[in-house]
Amino acid sequence: MSLLINHFYRFGEFTLDTDQKVLLRAGKPVSLTPKVFDMLLVLVENAGRIVSKEDLMRRVWPDTYVEESNLTTNIKELRKALGDEARRPRYVETVARRGYRFIADVEEVLREGGAPGDRVTRRFETTEHAPPRRAAADNGHAPSPDAARQPYTRAAPEQPDAPAAARAARARKLTFALAAALVAVALVGAALREWSGGGGGDANGRARAGDESAAALPPLRFEKLTGAGESQHVALSPDGKFVAYTRGFGRAQGIWLRQLATDTNVEIVPATEPVFGLAFTHGGDYLYFVGGAPTALYRVSPLGGAPTKIVERLEGRFSVSPDDRRLAFVRRGVGGAGLFDYSLVVADADGRNERALLVEPHPNKLDAPLWTQDGAGVVCADGNTDGGGEDVRVVEVNAADGARRELSPERFWHVKQAAWLPRGRGLIMSAAKKAGDYNQLWRLAYPGAALTQVTEGVVSYDDVSVAADAGTLAASQTTRLSNLWVGASGAARDPRRIAEALDNFCWTPGGELVYASAASGRDDLWLMRPDGAQQRQLTANAASNAAPAVSPDGRYVVFVSNRTGRFQVWRMNADGGDQVQLTDGAAKNYPAVSPDGRWVFYNTVDDWNLWKVSVDGGEPVRLTDYVAARPAVSPDGAVIACVGREGGRRTLLFVPIAGGAPSRKLTFGELPSRLQWTPDGGAVLYATQQGGANALVRQTLDGGAPETIASFDADDDLYDFGYSPDGGSLAVVRGGWQHDIVLTSEPAR
Repeated sequence: MSLLINHFYRFGEFTLDTDQKVLLRAGKPVSLTPKVFDMLLVLVENAGRIVSKEDLMRRVWPDTYVEESNLTTNIKELRKALGDEARRPRYVETVARRGYRFIADVEEVLREGGAPGDRVTRRFETTEHAPPRRAAADNGHAPSPDAARQPYTRAAPEQPDAPAAARAARARKLTFALAAALVAVALVGAALREWSGGGGGDANGRARAGDESAAALPPLRFEKLTGAGESQHVALSPDGKFVAYTRGFGRAQGIWLRQLATDTNVEIVPATEPVFGLAFTHGGDYLYFVGGAPTALYRVSPLGGAPTKIVERLEGRFSVSPDDRRLAFVRRGVGGAGLFDYSLVVADADGRNERALLVEPHPNKLDAPLWTQDGAGVVCADGNTDGGGEDVRVVEVNAADGARRELSPERFWHVKQAAWLPRGRGLIMSAAKKAGDYNQLWRLAYPGAALTQVTEGVVSYDDVSVAADAGTLAASQTTRLSNLWVGASGAARDPRRIAEALDNFCWTPGGELVYASAASGRDDLWLMRPDGAQQRQLTANAASNAAPAVSPDGRYVVFVSNRTGRFQVWRMNADGGDQVQLTDGAAKNYPAVSPDGRWVFYNTVDDWNLWKVSVDGGEPVRLTDYVAARPAVSPDGAVIACVGREGGRRTLLFVPIAGGAPSRKLTFGELPSRLQWTPDGGAVLYATQQGGANALVRQTLDGGAPETIASFDADDDLYDFGYSPDGGSLAVVRGGWQHDIVLTSEPAR
């Protein structure tokens, strides 16, 4: 496999890639403005030497006069991104009246020609008073094919007492991981061989399902079409001359059209509502899109004009038939017991004559519909994505009689979208094989079953679109940046960013934080103080570990893990030892511990009923025969607050500790996050959206109007929250997704 990485620097847990112009922290991108990136590069290139303020301004703002305050502001932003402090710097030191100096040890990695054997590593060691010493060059080794094929690998954060040998080993691991990961954003090689008539292989030239004709081709480069992080959806015109894409965040996304030959961009749909999917007709005369709330499918001319509403109430993915006369889409409904079901629906191009081809009840879902190239059927993803296992299959549904057949024995965690490769020789899909994996591009041979992984690395792919007439592929690349913030409770003022974190966390009785993070390369649980000190990894396995809850005495942490193939409830000691599985069978989620520490409450994912099991293990006990999700036990141990569902509405339920019918029921406005009781047991707290922004609200048990107690930046998603045991601190996990569009074309042969 050819490597396209040519030049990057490593320092601490950071990697600075000069070719891709990205800073990575433990394998994940760090958001930097272009000027802050340029400033960091200048400092790193001169590690150990003082860079004067004048020289720094001249190199970052060439031929432009700027005030020194601009330099100071950007240095502050750089330190913030690095987690550095001016008074106790680890990376950027201020030299009074002179300038700045980069004081961390820097390792420079060079690749000449991009071949695996051409890696040259040079280390720059710095001290506070001496220029860097350049070590002897060291010829590196390319990672093994098996290592390069791993979906992603990220190094764990350095611990203060880690031995030098361990740090060196992690540094080598990060080098190899980056060589596999960053190449992913420039590779679609082997899987796109079908574009020129060849066979299909994986990123190392091998097919997963017996395609013996596979042979790797030189990799292709993705050209980045957007760079603002706000373009989630994309569609290519059939002739490959135009790209339709979205721009904007949240509830205000516009649709733009770019002419590739001239790089001109025109907005054709104003940014007034959310957009969930795009597709051109095969004749190129119209662009369809899903937007609004509630959702609807619209049709608009690429030249602009007023969109025409076609179909209401559908999910974001849809497909236009090869003759442009029919549509296929997925609609979510409410079935028995308030659980969702999903229907694969076909209709005329004007929205008339709807007909359901396939209906799947909960927990199965349907997604990623795609008409077959002869228009005789619809390919889609079918399976359970909530259980944490590889339960999703790719099926083809006959448009005449609804008969279903599997296209491949391969299974996925989920499939986001699919498109046909030229000549119909295969599908290109954005999908993840396992929970916690990044979405990668895959090729599924058609009508055969050979599955080929096309990309790998630390970038996810969502939308994928192919211009069959031009042999061009466009995709949206997605990166999530979320962190754990801690600040004083009350108005949530002046929070401090503590650590990279995923969705879930909880406070311990002693005031520490147990949180989920991908810093180890997988979704593991970690423990730390609320100031970010003394970080300790609690789980370490090839699985997703999440949703922690701590027993009131601080002895146990209960959590969910899919290490056995499905999400189950596990228990471990507070230091991560003695990990014991408490449940089995159908997937489980959202564990909570009773105030006396004896019981663990949880949901079964197949029906979202409420169950309990002893913290010591044993036979589970069902508490409800209705939806009662995300349990939170009252401080007195008498009541369990849960999220219920009546039809399409969510309700706040108060269930007796022994189970049975709810004793009280209130209505939610928006889907809440976790539920947390106030210490006096008189109210429940939850997160919701108000006018497009995130807020924490307090709901009293008497059914009064919810009271807003804290608000957050509208540009961030709020994934979880929790007040400390003493009520003095509020921690939140918040962040967002960055989406950009990339394009690649098969070279002429």
